[in-house]
Amino acid sequence: MNLKYFLLGASLSAGLCTAQNIDFETQQWKSLGVYDTWEQSPFRTKVLNGNAAVIDNPTKTEIDPIAHQALNTSDKVLAVQRSRFGSNTFGVRIDLSETFELTPTQKYIHLWINRPKSGRVMVVGLGKRKDRAGQSPETEQFWAMTTSEIEGGAWREAVVPFKGNGGIDIYSLVIVPDCESPHNLAEDFVAYVDNISISGSPTPQLISDYYYINFDKKQKYTRTDRYISGVNLTTDVGRQNFTVPQPRTIYTDAKPSFVAKAGEEVTAAINYQGTWMHGYVYLDADNDGQFSTADPNELVSFSYLNGVNSADQTISDANTMLLPKFIIPADLTPGFYRLRYKVDWDNGDPAGNAGQSNNLLENGGGFVDLRLNIHASTIAVNDAQRNGYVSTADGRRLIRLEVPFGEDFKVKMNPENGFEYAGIIVKHGYNLSGDSLVKGNVQWERTFFPRNRFDETDHTFTIPGEYMNGDVEIEGLFIEQGTYVPLPLPTRYATTTIKDGQFDKDTPWHTLLIGQGGHVIAENGSNAIALNNTTLDTDNPAQLWCFVGNEEDGYRLYNCKAGATKVLAAPTTMLGNTGDASYPTLQPVNHLPEGYTDIWMFADSPSLGEGKQFACLYERGFPAHKVNNRNGKLAFWNGGADAGSTLTVSYARSTTPTGIVSMTAVPNGHKFRYHFDGRRAKKNDKGLLLQNGRKIFVR
Repeated sequence: MNLKYFLLGASLSAGLCTAQNIDFETQQWKSLGVYDTWEQSPFRTKVLNGNAAVIDNPTKTEIDPIAHQALNTSDKVLAVQRSRFGSNTFGVRIDLSETFELTPTQKYIHLWINRPKSGRVMVVGLGKRKDRAGQSPETEQFWAMTTSEIEGGAWREAVVPFKGNGGIDIYSLVIVPDCESPHNLAEDFVAYVDNISISGSPTPQLISDYYYINFDKKQKYTRTDRYISGVNLTTDVGRQNFTVPQPRTIYTDAKPSFVAKAGEEVTAAINYQGTWMHGYVYLDADNDGQFSTADPNELVSFSYLNGVNSADQTISDANTMLLPKFIIPADLTPGFYRLRYKVDWDNGDPAGNAGQSNNLLENGGGFVDLRLNIHASTIAVNDAQRNGYVSTADGRRLIRLEVPFGEDFKVKMNPENGFEYAGIIVKHGYNLSGDSLVKGNVQWERTFFPRNRFDETDHTFTIPGEYMNGDVEIEGLFIEQGTYVPLPLPTRYATTTIKDGQFDKDTPWHTLLIGQGGHVIAENGSNAIALNNTTLDTDNPAQLWCFVGNEEDGYRLYNCKAGATKVLAAPTTMLGNTGDASYPTLQPVNHLPEGYTDIWMFADSPSLGEGKQFACLYERGFPAHKVNNRNGKLAFWNGGADAGSTLTVSYARSTTPTGIVSMTAVPNGHKFRYHFDGRRAKKNDKGLLLQNGRKIFVR
């Protein structure tokens, strides 16, 4: 198994042991064979014997033309002869060494496959119900296949969703390598299978490395004085910004996307810490998964190359990052395209200069890739449901309804008699009937909006404009009357409720530290919060905070000492130097000062470590307004985000004391530490931990 490309998920379905993560390097199954769901198949009637076996990997040295290296370096793979005499559901059968349960929760089978032709891939689960002792373990319990063809001619990953009614044990998996009609199959062919696993995520793990660079994409900067801190694009809608998160690596695959129209003149810019380097911008105009300097539509702007810039102006001072304007090709159809920003020295290679002279890594260069949404002025909205329908707020049906791109869209639920609704699923993007991921670019996404987001009076809901970013299909989740159970909105941390001005008796209290120095955020009356203490005391109510709210609506932050009548609030106008004179303070819940907000959002911050424990805190609607330690006080820095804007949020106690109240600061490196949920802490884990019955804080 090639671990560089295949990463087994740490969170697998319940009951699925490591033995079912089959990579064929060692025997992790009971037996192998072939299977056909067609009962009259010659392989079921024993007229023919199928051929399936674990063999030496014949593709081990094959080089992927995009990744420029071997994709699968496994020593062994599973080979099966795809017979033209089998049905379209003929495949290789793997009897598992241990069963796993088929549950109502949707899971995904991930497998690598390599065969000479394209086609859909199917997986069949054979097993029996737990409550039917006489049922054969060869009973077909689920059939699931990919929604579109998987490319042939190279190793590709198939991701197949499956679920059941529960109480069913799966004994065998049948991998159907070519779920297409065999009528036109002139001869048999061999298919290879490898790296089978099950997880709760549909995200493929096989990276064939579209948009190749000449370096490891996880490579950290080797120097601290030069790096890309952000990029932006100015279009007709204004300037769109992206800030590179920390810890910084030379390559960033940005999750957000910029928007533009075909034929539009735009301006790109790179925020770079350093001098004497040059900027380059590439656009994959033909969406083939790579950038080509031979195509004039793909190297769209550069500040310096062989003495000139992309506007064909002679550059006498080579110390420039100024990128000339460029025009988005007018013939681009609406969709997502890959845009690359690169910092290098006088080198147009989109993969970066890896030579000995002016090497990109040694010079402190880097890459930022993100999606560019080329859109029309309007988008089409359709519905997809039964037992009711979704309409506009004024009753228009959603059948190729043309609405403005990127604007809020209000819908109304219309259940049939005997039905109610649980919410909607909005499928948004491009090529909605095709794959969600094409050559590394996400084409569409699904977003669930539960019923508790709807107006209970008129059953309307306004879909935010950010989800109206392409064609849209709205699925109404209509259910039988009386069966609706409200779903709690997701929360980042354990939250509480306030009733009659009092905290819930089981309120989970947390401590908040800010920055690498671990300064304690504590109550300070209605004054600015001083950051002059690095010693935690979980018996001190001034240091304990609780949260009310959720990930979608935001949170209010309350302090144990201040009580439920005061809430953390702050002005939305940034004063002083990038917010250093704007202070979050505790204010009366029902009498906030004018221009203040008490709604906050958390965002992941990898500057001090990984996990939800490390976060930036910002005002809802103002993602640049992140709290920071400014001159020893809790204030803002709206110029970016780094370790100084990172909170360490740790569960401390409930209202009832835990009995573990002592707190000692110790250096990192001690063994046998534990998180508060009982997990053994890793060597480099930081924050509030348990050791020898004591709470400790590791910096």
